[in-house]
Order: sequence, then C-alpha cells, then structure tokens
Amino acid sequence: MISPLTSLRFLFALMVFGAHLYTIDPYFDHLFYKEGFVGVNFFFILSGFIIAYTYRDRLLEQKSTLREFWVARIARIYPLHLLTLGISVCVGGYISSDLIDWIKHFVANLFLLQPFIPAADYFFSFNSPSWSLGCEQLFYFLFPFIIGCLGKKNRILYLAGVLVIAIPIAMYFTMDQDIKAIWYVNPLTRLPDFLIGMLLFHLYDKFKQKEWTYKQASVYETAVVLLFLLFYLPAGEYIPKVFRYSCYYWLPISLLLYVFAHQKGYISRLLSNKYLVIGGEISFSFYLIHLFIIEGYNWIIRSYDLHIPYQLGIPVILIIVTGLSLLSYYYFEKPANKLVKNLLNKKK
Repeated sequence: MISPLTSLRFLFALMVFGAHLYTIDPYFDHLFYKEGFVGVNFFFILSGFIIAYTYRDRLLEQKSTLREFWVARIARIYPLHLLTLGISVCVGGYISSDLIDWIKHFVANLFLLQPFIPAADYFFSFNSPSWSLGCEQLFYFLFPFIIGCLGKKNRILYLAGVLVIAIPIAMYFTMDQDIKAIWYVNPLTRLPDFLIGMLLFHLYDKFKQKEWTYKQASVYETAVVLLFLLFYLPAGEYIPKVFRYSCYYWLPISLLLYVFAHQKGYISRLLSNKYLVIGGEISFSFYLIHLFIIEGYNWIIRSYDLHIPYQLGIPVILIIVTGLSLLSYYYFEKPANKLVKNLLNKKK
C-alpha cells in the first residue's frame, strides 16, 4: 500500500461528493464545488498507476495468470456494483412504462455496458456513478495486453505524442450536446487516463531509487498541491468543460501522484494518518453509496416540507455515508471479495 495515494482517494471522493451537493442547496451550485468531478479523472489515472504497480511484474514474470488477474478485478468491482444496482432497482433508480425498455437498461447496467451507449438515460440510469465501473472494466480487460508495450520506449513516446495532440483537437470539434457522452463517460475515450497512469508508474519505477531528502520532498509535495489548485480554482470559469473532463487535468494529477508515491515529505506524513488511509479504503463504497443518501435526504425534505440549513444537513449526510461505507467495506466488500475469488479460482 502507498498510504498517501490511498488517502488521496478519500479526498477526491469527497470532491465528487461535493459536486453533487447542488441538489441540496443553491450555495453549492457553484463551479468550485461542481468541478469536483475531477475526482473521476484522479481515480482513472490512479487506477492505471496502481494496477501497473501491483500486477505488471507479476503478469510479465508469470507469477500470476490472466485468470487470477481478471478474477481479482471482478471480485473487486462486481459485488458492490450488484448490491447497489439491486438497491437502485428497489428505490426506482430507473422507471419506465415500457418493460422491454426497462430490461434493456437493466441488462446494460448489470454488465456495466451503459457508458458505451451515448444516451444519458442509459449511462446515468439506476445508480449513476456506476458508469465509471464500466470504464474500469474495459481498462482491466485490456491491461494484460498493454503492459508488454511499457518497456518499449519508442512506442510509448509515439503513443503519448499522438494522445496529447489528437485528443484536444477532437475535443475542440465535438458538438456541445455530445461532449458528455463522448468524452466524459465513454470507456474508449477515458482509456487514455488509465494509460497515463500506467506510463506514470513506468516513470516512477525507473526513478524510484533516486533519493529525496525530507526537505526536498516536502517542497515538491507543496509545489504539486499548489499546481493542482492553480489548475483547479480558475478552471470552471476559463477552461471549456470538454477539456476539463480529461486532458486538462492530466498534468497536475500525474505530478500529484508521482510525487506522493515517493512518500518522503511532510504532507505525505499527514496523508499517512490511519484515519485518512481508512477513508481511502472505503472510498469505493463511499463513491457508489453517496448519491443514495443525498437523494434520500432530498426526498425527505420535499415530502415533509422541511427547512434544514445545509450547515446541519450536509454533515449529517456525510456522517451517514461514511458510516455506511465503513459497514460496507468491512462486512460486505471484503468478505464478498474473498468469496468471489475462492469460487472463481477453484480448479475444474
């Protein structure tokens, strides 16, 4: 475990949480909060880094099989996905008078295919955050076939050059109504985020022996945090959303991950706090659960015509989401993960 990166997962999950608070109070209908979708960019790049960190050598040296890798990934995402999908069905996450239409949407969500379908009533149906799991599923499927290219320097540079040039150009010419379907949720166009994470690990692995002093690392950590804020704070006002969905944040997030992966400075020590690390461990549950609680809170407020100040309501919501995430992680995710691995890895 790289503790600072685990803790950062929790902080970025909180940013996603903040991006959805505009439904509770107009105070949060502000670009500073709604820009919190950058958390998804962070998760995709981090995923590429961590998967390469954990599995690259094991797969290349045949210490793990493809079956074991894919089973581990299925065990990671599907149990909680199926649970939250079931909850969403029960609370009316998608309602249609046409049974065939409902079944189509359900099957797409069941197999995490909804982000491939360029229609909001598909990719945001049922438990809407699960669209990102459809992206992760594609990343995991392709990872074993991509890792062999990491050691080929010329191919990496060529690929990086093509991505850096082609993607912003294609984004610029995308019609406004198609931006979200093409650039935000589509697994194929989010794949570069994952690839950047893999390339970032390759860079980290090559230079990780380079020693940083505590003072140097603290300066680097402070600098990358300030750089991220420099990108983040004015983005909503000055940068078109189509770029902010992906490529605009590649540089600050990559530098953030690279520097904190070394775990050498003062901020890394702060991020290694056990409670923040636990927050990172439960961030997957937090991410998939939080909208249920926000929407449930809104339903109660509307149904009973309550007027609760957001200064009181939002801390309560946050406590509930965090509590449920802890319960989910320790009493559902971990046991289910172990059970699925045991079942799927049994020899025939």
